[in-house]
Amino acid sequence: MKSKLTLLNGCLYGLICTKLSLTIKAVSKYLVQYAEPEVIALPTPENAYFDRCLVIPAFAESTEFIQRISDTWGNDDKLLIVLVINRPDHCDSATHAAADLCLEEAKNTLPKIILSHRTISWRHTTNSKSFFLMVDRCSSSPIPAKQGVGLARKIGCDIALKLFSLGRLKSEWVSTTDADAHLPEDYFEQRFNSGSAKIFPHRYRDAEPALVQATKIYDARNSCYQRELTKAGSVYGYNPTGSLLALHLPSYAQVRGFPKRAGGEDFYLLNKLQKINGVQSPEMTPVELECRISSRVPFGTGPAVEKLLASDNPQSEPIFYHPKCFEVFRTGLAVLQSTHPEQWLKSIDMPGEFSAALQSIDITSAQRHLSPFYENNREGSADKSEGRGYRYHLDLWFDAFQTLKTIHFLRDNYFGSVSYTDWLQLAAD
Repeated sequence: MKSKLTLLNGCLYGLICTKLSLTIKAVSKYLVQYAEPEVIALPTPENAYFDRCLVIPAFAESTEFIQRISDTWGNDDKLLIVLVINRPDHCDSATHAAADLCLEEAKNTLPKIILSHRTISWRHTTNSKSFFLMVDRCSSSPIPAKQGVGLARKIGCDIALKLFSLGRLKSEWVSTTDADAHLPEDYFEQRFNSGSAKIFPHRYRDAEPALVQATKIYDARNSCYQRELTKAGSVYGYNPTGSLLALHLPSYAQVRGFPKRAGGEDFYLLNKLQKINGVQSPEMTPVELECRISSRVPFGTGPAVEKLLASDNPQSEPIFYHPKCFEVFRTGLAVLQSTHPEQWLKSIDMPGEFSAALQSIDITSAQRHLSPFYENNREGSADKSEGRGYRYHLDLWFDAFQTLKTIHFLRDNYFGSVSYTDWLQLAAD
């Protein structure tokens, strides 16, 4: 009995050491090959050690959010807030002026400079113990317009990863949000022991009625999409919103960080992180978001709400996927999950519309790759019990991007879009 326990303990110790080695390797490789220049130039104050880190990109924002954070967590000297004040390298004069004003107001709100080096400065507000690390990508080194908020988030999270690798940040997790997010007082009380990313719940704050209505309509559209994916059995049924994320830093390094995109950076990052250790949505106090229009990103909530507001009747705008899209998707996905890949298109249960969607992409290589995993699972191999069998590899291939393309194919070629009013009626039937 003692020898078995000794063997078990030895195996567990070996697994822990292997995991730690892989973590160190992934983080080190990322910092050397993929981290942004700010990481190389990062100065670090002596005796500065943190338990928590929050990354906030800010482009032409009011800096009221800095004071709001300071008022809530001003006595937390183990909290680091990384502010990436940025603007695109090509913008009109009004936008340029608004971004410069944001930078100057941030400096005035954080007047106590602890340490600075070129475009990076460690700061405090007048009465705060919390540390603010401000990165200036606004004045001398604006962000390439096509890289936008993705690069801004990447800079902040890369800095957090560097501090983690130095032992200056104790947590393996970094949170990222936006300037318009009002974080609950228990925001940093969450403890995560698994997964690659967490997505916090949200709700919208009160505003002018027309703006609230437009925001809630678009939010209902997004919620419907995620809910229907979950009902269909997809592992990608989560809300990819960059302002609501907590990221596991070693996993972040493993997938090479945020993509440098002006929009959709959260969608593409989460698609990769789901394939590592999964994305979860914990129950907690919701983050409150402002109802507002925005042109800071090319697509997403801000531009969509602006378009709805321009309509005489937002509830009649066809922005929802027809429910038939999800009905067909659910049936088609079930066939993929239960049928030999070589038989997908021949299955009597496969909807014709879903079959057409599959035929619009080259699935030959996917069928060839997935077939052995299906055959091994049918034989009850160890591969299945270890969670690396057919369904696992199917999910790797039929990921969030393939899912979105399939839903769009069904919408564009068969079922079209419906309005909020029509969606409510169809959902009730």
